[in-house]
Amino acid sequence: MIIGVLIVLVFIIVTVAFVSISFGAGGKSTIKMGFWRRQFQIQTTSKQKIFDWIFGVGLPVICFVFDPIVFKNNGVGNAILGNLKPFAYLLSFISVLAMSAWLIWGAKLKVFGVFFAGAFAVGGMISLIVGIVLVPFSLIGLIFLVGILGFTPLFSAIVFLRNAIRAYHAAKPFIEKPILIYSVVLSAIFSLMLPAVVNLEIKRSFENIKNGDVQTVRAEAKKLKYVAPLVNFEGLALLYFSSSSSEEQRSEKMKEIAEFYEEMTGKDIKNSFGQSD
Repeated sequence: MIIGVLIVLVFIIVTVAFVSISFGAGGKSTIKMGFWRRQFQIQTTSKQKIFDWIFGVGLPVICFVFDPIVFKNNGVGNAILGNLKPFAYLLSFISVLAMSAWLIWGAKLKVFGVFFAGAFAVGGMISLIVGIVLVPFSLIGLIFLVGILGFTPLFSAIVFLRNAIRAYHAAKPFIEKPILIYSVVLSAIFSLMLPAVVNLEIKRSFENIKNGDVQTVRAEAKKLKYVAPLVNFEGLALLYFSSSSSEEQRSEKMKEIAEFYEEMTGKDIKNSFGQSD
C-alpha cells in the first residue's frame, strides 16, 4: 500500500516537473540568481560537484552501512522503515551507481541523459520523502551526534533533483521534445517499478512463510537467499515471537524458521531483540 502511494505520487510529480521544465526552460536571465536558483542552474560549479559526490554517493552509502534503526534492526527495536528495505536498498543502489557515472562523464553521455534524468528524479523525490519522515528521529538523534546522518536524505534530494534537471538538458539537443519527456517518464517508471516489484515479492515470501507449512518455509527460504542483502530478516524473529505459545515455538515449522534466521544473520533467534530463554 505504501509503495503504491509512493509510485503514484512520484510519477505525478516527475511528469509535471519535466513538462514544466521543457516548456519553461530557456533563455538566460540577466537578473542575479538567488541561492536556490543557483543550486539548480544547468551549469555545474566545482563546489557543487564536490557536494554531489559527498551527498549523492559517499554519505548515502555510509548511512546504509551504519544504519541502526531506519531500514534494518541492530538490536535496538523495530526498524522505522524495515518493510521498505528491499525497495530502498535497490533504488539507492541504482541511484548511487547512476550518480557516480553521471558525475564522472556528465554531459558527455548526451542522449543517455534521459535515463539518468528519470532515475535521478525518482531518487530525489524518494530521498525527500524519507528525509521528511526521519526529521523527528534525526532531531532526537542529535543528542548522540549520529542523528546528523538522518538529515542526509534531504541533502541527497537536492543532489538528485538538480542533476535530474542537468541530465535532462544534456539530452535535450539530441531528442525531440515529446520523445524526450516520454523517455524520462519511462525511465522514472522503470526506476520505481523494479525496486517495488522486488519489495512486493519479498513481502509475499514472508507472507507465505507465515501462513505456510514446513515445506513452504524451506521453499521460500531458498528464494530469499538470492536477495539476502535486501531482506530484513528481523521479520522472521517477529514471526517467531508472535507465536501464541512456547509449544508452537517448538514446532517443526518454527524450528525451520529459527535455523534459517540464524543462517542468514548469525544470531540465535531467541536472543534477537534482547530476549532469551
